[in-house]
Amino acid sequence: MTVSAQFCPNCGAPLTVVAGKCAFCEAPLAISTPTGPVAPHDTVPVGDPHAPFSMTVDDVFVIKGKGAVATGRVAAGTVRVGGSLVLEHGGKTRTVVCTAIEMFRKQLDEATPGQNVGLILQSEKHKDLDRADVSPGDHLGAG
Repeated sequence: MTVSAQFCPNCGAPLTVVAGKCAFCEAPLAISTPTGPVAPHDTVPVGDPHAPFSMTVDDVFVIKGKGAVATGRVAAGTVRVGGSLVLEHGGKTRTVVCTAIEMFRKQLDEATPGQNVGLILQSEKHKDLDRADVSPGDHLGAG
């Protein structure tokens, strides 16, 4: 499979090639660009993991009893389970808590730049967030 994108066409994970295969799903890949093949050690540039956390919400769904799940690609910074975040929604800000992090059906302890993740969010008072509380295009930042 020939790849010229930043994500694996087989599993959708951020593209990291190890021995000609996707590091996540191990599908064989042939990486090429208009100027020729890319060396396997080349990586996709990502944001600074030490910068304040930043993520734009791509999609949202709600799991009853757990909270709202905001999906997106982490642009900068790191968030850990239990971390406090600021949600910018409709010109207003509110503090939310990240109660879980998932990436491709795997539980993570933290999310770092370049990862496509789902963050399960609850309000600071541990009350479930509604679909109307988080929308695609909203921004999550450091709390």
